[in-house]
Amino acid sequence: MKKALAPFIAILIVFFAGCERRPKIGKNPENRIPVKIVSLSPAATEILFAIGASNQIAAVSEFSNYPEQAKELPCVGGFDGKTLSMERILSFEPDFVYLTKGMHDFLIPQLEQFNIPYYVSKGDSIQSLETEILDIAKITGHPESGEPLVQIIEEKIAMAKAAVQNHDNDICHNLIYWEIWHEPFTSIGKKSFLADLLRKCGLTNIFDDLEQPYPQVSTETIICKNPDFIIIPSQNSISATDILKRPGWKNITAVQNNNILIVDSDLFSQPGPRIGECAENLCKYIVERREK
Repeated sequence: MKKALAPFIAILIVFFAGCERRPKIGKNPENRIPVKIVSLSPAATEILFAIGASNQIAAVSEFSNYPEQAKELPCVGGFDGKTLSMERILSFEPDFVYLTKGMHDFLIPQLEQFNIPYYVSKGDSIQSLETEILDIAKITGHPESGEPLVQIIEEKIAMAKAAVQNHDNDICHNLIYWEIWHEPFTSIGKKSFLADLLRKCGLTNIFDDLEQPYPQVSTETIICKNPDFIIIPSQNSISATDILKRPGWKNITAVQNNNILIVDSDLFSQPGPRIGECAENLCKYIVERREK
């Protein structure tokens, strides 16, 4: 199971190993619309499908499983870079490659050498995701698709936030511990897109005081911060019962009230166009638990 989870940890932690203010776009002097795109992350694949560029995809990375049609596309390799090679990418004769910051930086000099345009995704906040969607929509020749998709995301997040605030506008009652991994304990810090999502939903990340996107934290600190809700990705294979067995955790408010949410790793672990759906699901759960 650790092996199954590794890609999600990699894309979250390596993803933010140094970020630029703007996504980097490789040169495309003739502004040609790409027709053979190689997508190197599941989130990138989702964005391409969402803006209507699915017919322009030549290959996708491993774990690109949404929407269902993505599973039928040729696989270029694992998106963590360990199973990627320039030779494999070139075999699809791409005229555009969709990269992830930190994960695929090593490919940039080679792509530039072959004069292949590329886009480097940041995805460290909701705003950067929205910028990326608008950029990719324009680059792929679907500029009319970007703005409506961004608007849907913003509307869903706004509605999710309103639901939480209408029920209880005291955000101190909505302290969230988001567990990325447990060996060692790894959570979300101030500069992660998940922390940004919580802020936009009117929720409070207990480790928002930490600058690192995905910091390692101690069990003592988690207990001391006493979260009201605990969020666990499904591929961690951790259940509410497992949480109850952790020494000292029975004193945490979230554990006492059984406010432990197991979330879909595919949906919640990557900055993609379904982020509005993440907000809806999360806030709906919190409101429902508050009403009990």
